[in-house]
Amino acid sequence: VSQGGGHNGSNNFAMHYGYYDNSGWNQTTEDALPAIYFKDDKARIIDHLWVNLSTYEYYCLYEGNSLTAPLGEGDYVIIEAIGHKENGTTARISIRVADLQNGVIDDWTKWDLSSLGKVKKVHFNIIGTNDNGYGFSQPAYFAYDDVAVQFTE
Repeated sequence: VSQGGGHNGSNNFAMHYGYYDNSGWNQTTEDALPAIYFKDDKARIIDHLWVNLSTYEYYCLYEGNSLTAPLGEGDYVIIEAIGHKENGTTARISIRVADLQNGVIDDWTKWDLSSLGKVKKVHFNIIGTNDNGYGFSQPAYFAYDDVAVQFTE
């Protein structure tokens, strides 16, 4: 029996693509970023999920390509979760997934999102220091799997 590439060998996982920055070149708005939301529109606590980088992202962080340089001294890549609460406010939490001091994640990594509190929706953004003159230049991909939600009702 072969195992898939997801967390715990699952055959399915979600792949995120997209980012927002203030470069003037990026045509995405923060509200248009891919999101997790609850179909019934109720707020819940997302306890955690598991994240990993795509092979393409991993390669570009170390090798670069025609659009981006590899990570250099002081460079980093962060995934940010933006939780939207019932009252219209937002909460943010981030996880650093790449820098030269700590390395680049290369396996499924648990990310605790519980500090966002009860949220109706969570957008994800990728932020980093690599900029080719047109904004963030690393590939804006990451995978996530096994989203754990607290149901209190």
